Amino acid sequence: MNGLNNTIIVVNDEPYCIWEVDLKERNKEFLEGIDEDYFDYIVNTHLATEDEKRASISLRIAFHHSLETMFSLLGAYVQAPDCVYAWLAKCSNSDLRSIVERISQNDNTLFTKLNIKDISWQAIAQLIFQSYLPGTDKNSTTTKLFAKLWQRLAHEFIDETHINEYNSLKHGFRVKSGGFGLAVGVEHQYGVPPPKEEMQVIGHSDYGTTFYKLETIGDVKGNRSLRSRRVSLNWKIEKVALLIQLVSMSITNITSALRIANGAKPEANRFVRPTQDGEFEKPWSYSPGVTSCNIDFVIDSSQVVALSKQEMLKEIEKFRRS
Repeated sequence: MNGLNNTIIVVNDEPYCIWEVDLKERNKEFLEGIDEDYFDYIVNTHLATEDEKRASISLRIAFHHSLETMFSLLGAYVQAPDCVYAWLAKCSNSDLRSIVERISQNDNTLFTKLNIKDISWQAIAQLIFQSYLPGTDKNSTTTKLFAKLWQRLAHEFIDETHINEYNSLKHGFRVKSGGFGLAVGVEHQYGVPPPKEEMQVIGHSDYGTTFYKLETIGDVKGNRSLRSRRVSLNWKIEKVALLIQLVSMSITNITSALRIANGAKPEANRFVRPTQDGEFEKPWSYSPGVTSCNIDFVIDSSQVVALSKQEMLKEIEKFRRS
């Protein structure tokens, strides 16, 4: 058929061929439609409210969402800058986490359409900021600071506890909001807590979440007997808000780089960064002391029957017939 354009994209390791009548124009239209200031709006809106408890949860959801958005755009920039909309549509959460982990591990087997020798956050950042004050110390410093930021945020993005928290927040709102405190002390008598004045607080936050994580009991293959484990996370609302702002700046810069890669003029796009270099470290100055807690009942796997899917289907059939 005359007039068709096509391009091959790779999502993690899976190839696809995209056919369009207006492939380049469609990609440009998609990039122009990205609202890179959205997460700034979310931060400003929720920091202005008087309902701090609900605002903290909204900001936490926005933080996870902003990370997902930023790393999705970075992944598209690395693997398919010429067809971002299709790459994003085909990239699953598991694919994205794998890509982020592979970049962090400098995995040069990851497919890329970029002209870089080695896969790393530093190499990717250098290309993204190549149109920002080229040849200056400001360019070099900015590149290094954002590369380090993305490396640190990658650790949070692929952390299993953070993944479970995000899923609990966005799917059925399976969380209890609020942080926790942890204090320790020496017992004078076995089983009797020491007086409160002798307890030493090692961590506390008013903000956080508690949710249940399901896990398999025992290690029998095919076993579908599960238990829940209570997981609690502490975080500072100041850190969450500051990180969202840094991620929002990253989204702006990545979007500008994608637009330039697709023919836009550099001077028509903006690159943003904090005024002071120290602002990149500031979020981590807010710490609740203890960030997570996982204390629950001990279940002896020897007391639990390991049930397979087939065994449970037989029981379900009995129930249907009764």
